[in-house]
Amino acid sequence: MSTDLVGELLAAGALPAGHAPAFRAAPRERFVPDRIWYRHQDADIAVDRTAEPEHWLSAVDSDRALVTQFDDGATAWPQVGRVPTSSASMPSVVAGMLRALEPAPGRAVLEVGTGTGWNAALLAELVGPSGHVSTVEIDPAAAARAAALLGGFPQVSVLSGDAAEELPGGRFDRLIATAGLRRLPHSWVQRVVPGGVIVAPMRADMASGPLVRFVVGADGVARGRAVPDLQVAFMDLRAQRTPALDLRGLRWDDESADRSHTDLAPWVPLLADDHRWPVAVALPGCRSQVWPATGQRPGVAWLVDPGSGSWASVVADGSRYAVRQSGPRRLWDLAESAYREWQARGAPPMSAWEWVVTPQRQTVRLPGE
Repeated sequence: MSTDLVGELLAAGALPAGHAPAFRAAPRERFVPDRIWYRHQDADIAVDRTAEPEHWLSAVDSDRALVTQFDDGATAWPQVGRVPTSSASMPSVVAGMLRALEPAPGRAVLEVGTGTGWNAALLAELVGPSGHVSTVEIDPAAAARAAALLGGFPQVSVLSGDAAEELPGGRFDRLIATAGLRRLPHSWVQRVVPGGVIVAPMRADMASGPLVRFVVGADGVARGRAVPDLQVAFMDLRAQRTPALDLRGLRWDDESADRSHTDLAPWVPLLADDHRWPVAVALPGCRSQVWPATGQRPGVAWLVDPGSGSWASVVADGSRYAVRQSGPRRLWDLAESAYREWQARGAPPMSAWEWVVTPQRQTVRLPGE
């Protein structure tokens, strides 16, 4: 990573001054593959370092995420695949996650999601020769590439495997995940010493969530709050992926569904991330989709629970909105109730929510619930 970008991150307050030497000692360009994609004006741009070295370096030295794999490797460069499945995160996000993690010399750190290996190299610089970094990567090719690049860091061990099923031996002072989680596995919590810290991007079935900083208690329970002022978006942990929402066989105007009306525009709680979060928490297992209006039909807001077969559709109907619901879960009723309760409490920000992970369950709640 260029000195200019390090300086920009320092000036913006994104990079702690004490971490700057690590970012200079382990530059990003040493770990990013020669062939990458980056997002520019709603398009994915493919860049080959050999053919366009200056273009490649400009992308690497920018504060942007770089996609290194689509569709678990099934899509070959330069084709753009359906779903990004591996990337080099934005440097500002990497810096913010390391700030929240607080690695220090002599610490033992577990990383879930090695990716390019850059974050493991930064961790190695921060924990120093007396510390240790264990990093787990599910993709064998990515793990092998990262292990080769990390050969100059003797305090780093790379494990090729699924962190949802296996972890390196021992206990750790810190754990950092670079994949989105719907649930923080308690098996991970058990591997962190009391007083230790876990930093992980948390989400729900219906919405992306925040980066959460957990502290593990002496009782083995992890309690966490969102890291303020840091927006993150990570690919899902493979073991927690959900299939794409399939609306085939459903009709928004199904006459057999129960009908009612609402004054709440469905786009308000379903399109904006900060508004969707309380609905997502209240409707585990549920998915949403919004269809724009066409010449053949109105705009439709969908809520679907694949597990129970329940669904709801909401469309404009004059000055109000027509609601259709089917199945054992009254999805729109639950969604509207959760949203209005959140509003009645003053629309608390994401940082107000608390995560609690016990051996039995994970809860997400607002104080006082």
